[in-house]
Amino acid sequence: MKEALLHHLWKTKKFDLNDLKTTDGEELSISNFGIHNHDAGPDFLNGKIKVGDTTWNGHIEIHIKASDWNNHKHQNDPAYNSVILHVVYQNDKPITNKNGQPIPTLELRGRFPKNYLDNYEQLTAALSWIPCEKQLTTTDKSALPFFLERILVNRLIRKQERIEALLDLTKNDWEEVLYRMLMRYFGLKVNGEAFERLAEAAPLGLVKKQGLSVMQKESLLFGQAGLLQQQDEHFVDLEKEYKHQRAKYKLTPMTGVEWKFSKLRPPNFPTIRIAQIAALYHTTPQLFSAIVSEPTIKNINELLNVSASAYWDTHYLPTKTSSKKTKRLGQTSKDVLMINVVVPLLFTYASQLSNESLKETALTLLSEVKAENNNIIRRWKEMEIKPNSAAQSQALIELKNEYCAKYDCLNCQLGQQILFG
Repeated sequence: MKEALLHHLWKTKKFDLNDLKTTDGEELSISNFGIHNHDAGPDFLNGKIKVGDTTWNGHIEIHIKASDWNNHKHQNDPAYNSVILHVVYQNDKPITNKNGQPIPTLELRGRFPKNYLDNYEQLTAALSWIPCEKQLTTTDKSALPFFLERILVNRLIRKQERIEALLDLTKNDWEEVLYRMLMRYFGLKVNGEAFERLAEAAPLGLVKKQGLSVMQKESLLFGQAGLLQQQDEHFVDLEKEYKHQRAKYKLTPMTGVEWKFSKLRPPNFPTIRIAQIAALYHTTPQLFSAIVSEPTIKNINELLNVSASAYWDTHYLPTKTSSKKTKRLGQTSKDVLMINVVVPLLFTYASQLSNESLKETALTLLSEVKAENNNIIRRWKEMEIKPNSAAQSQALIELKNEYCAKYDCLNCQLGQQILFG
């Protein structure tokens, strides 16, 4: 038994509400079950009950056993003096508040079907990939798309919190925040942290200085990345230009040891990604403004449709030539940036402007992007849950990480169906 189950039963009124009495035998009626409190203090705030002939307004506290009141030291805490009802599964001990006054108690044992408790314990004890893996094949999934829509918004709100922290750090500079986020995802998981460090070492204001050519942007980025040790003709020119920039702007480069190349496909080498970033901001220095002015899938894909400079047509690494191929940012990479950077940033921007239309646009963009193909999504597909867009694949990732992995079945639509039928 966990308190979370009792909280859910109370909030959803999934227990027998007929002929309610306190443990002292007084008649009890509940006109307001209160607002679920997820912070410190009583579990449900601002409830309203009637015990006998007396009406009470105040808070409601829930425990598995009545004695947990004392175990949690509530009898010494003035924050619990306004508790008007103690709801417990088992009333094993009378309790009082800080003033020594007894608190009316409602015992829920016997007021809901035993299979609720059995189902809950079975799910929360499961060691499967998700708690309901065994029951999922026989569960009605018709309402799942609507639930996924809701948790997709929850996922974007969580991402919004991280973006707002970046906005605070950059003094509300949306262009700089976009640049830092792009850098993180240009690096993928392998080099994401190194790219974040590069974004700090070579801030956007420096990268888009007026008059800087794409070669000068490359020299700045490769120099600050600590990757100018190679000595072919192109890199000699980059290093010469970088020495001038380093002295002019008093720059401190990274060591260069942060970058990883092993186990990466050559198009994802950090050298190619850095060159593509230089090209992107040479082509569109005000990238955030360009996205916001026309937030369509077509426009954003065109903005991200950049190629590294001509030198990289025959190189993946400095000094090592390869067969000629334009190093253009591929559609899969553009989709990754759309999912993880553009949409969350647009959603946050819309939230700060209270622009519901732009929020809907952000969600629509996700629905127009192909569903992701990663370990989590492949496991969902094995259970016959197949996303039809990035909107649904993002929601399924949220479902796995924020609900299933935390055994939060009580707040999951599938979990509730299995628990309560």
